[in-house]
Amino acid sequence: MRIIAPMMILIMMTSTLAGCTGGDPDSGGGIDSDAVNELIDQNLQDFINNTTITVNQEIHHHYYNNSTVNEGDLTNNDYTVEYNNTTVNEGSSIVNEGDDNNLNEWSNTSYNLGGATFGNGVNGTVYGSSNMMFVAHLEFNAMDYFPEVETIDYRNNSFTYNWTYYDYLTNSQRNDVFSFSCSVFYLIGSLSNGSSFQVSFWEDSNNYYNAWENEYNSTIANLLNDAGQNNSIRTICDESYAGIFPLMSGNDESPTFLSIDVPIGYAIRYIQIDTSHTYYGCGSTWSQDEGCTNPGNRSQTNFYEYSEGVSPTSNYDLYYGGWENITIDYDINIMSYGEASGYDETHSYWNIGYGYYSMWSSSEYVFTMYYQFVPVIPVE
Repeated sequence: MRIIAPMMILIMMTSTLAGCTGGDPDSGGGIDSDAVNELIDQNLQDFINNTTITVNQEIHHHYYNNSTVNEGDLTNNDYTVEYNNTTVNEGSSIVNEGDDNNLNEWSNTSYNLGGATFGNGVNGTVYGSSNMMFVAHLEFNAMDYFPEVETIDYRNNSFTYNWTYYDYLTNSQRNDVFSFSCSVFYLIGSLSNGSSFQVSFWEDSNNYYNAWENEYNSTIANLLNDAGQNNSIRTICDESYAGIFPLMSGNDESPTFLSIDVPIGYAIRYIQIDTSHTYYGCGSTWSQDEGCTNPGNRSQTNFYEYSEGVSPTSNYDLYYGGWENITIDYDINIMSYGEASGYDETHSYWNIGYGYYSMWSSSEYVFTMYYQFVPVIPVE
């Protein structure tokens, strides 16, 4: 659109006069070259000022199959994918530098292509390949979120217990508060060399009454037998009580374990996803007062939820994103039985715990997802 177009027209005009200026110099007719140059100089500015020129601008698209790929070490951020004027450094900041004739004009946009961040305490990896396919693989457990639980020494905790009993010395019923170490529930086999002979009260209570009666008296034996069946005492002393009360449940906020950035100009396409959640606890409902009354080894596949977009499992030919920078969060799905059943907050089921959608101290999670970034052109 500069002076080139008018000059081309003038050249063409000059060419039409070539026959007149290129004849026989001895003929005595026609116009010589000096006259032509003088004519152009006298009329050029008027010609430019009174001429309208329409230019059909050429549009450059970025096509994926025209890419040049330099494969390097992802862990060292040396991996580069080039799309015309776009340079992609995976694992580091990316700036799309467009030009005046480029629809992908995102010169002020920075993002991480294939970039992913992990929740607090969660370790994971993201690998990419030359065809823009990535895999996010995470293995984590409840202790990554609650490391303080694993350090509790349940056997050496202490507890108090209120007990009513008959005192033969005063010939009357008494009510007193007693204090004990939790080690009283780990008495059987405590001096044996083999761990198989060490049995807690909750693993096998058959010999404990006699042991307590021998160590103390029948009053204390009755007290400890009753205390060992109390849920509040178990939470203090039972190191295997993980299957009774979960660490997260009901209306607790769901923790985020993975976030994926989908930059402008790219859509995410899910390829494959495999997930699992294994734990010891309840499968369905459990009581807020009594905990899980039927704990067992459980497993669940669909333990996560996503913040936006298409479902990773719905249809692998669906795409999402491209019109702006997007971050998709993947959370551990924590909810109550009422919420999972579709009831509102006024329903009595709303606060009932739901085992599959709770986090137990024994919870182990595995999440593997293959996904792809597909270049798209946002239309305004």
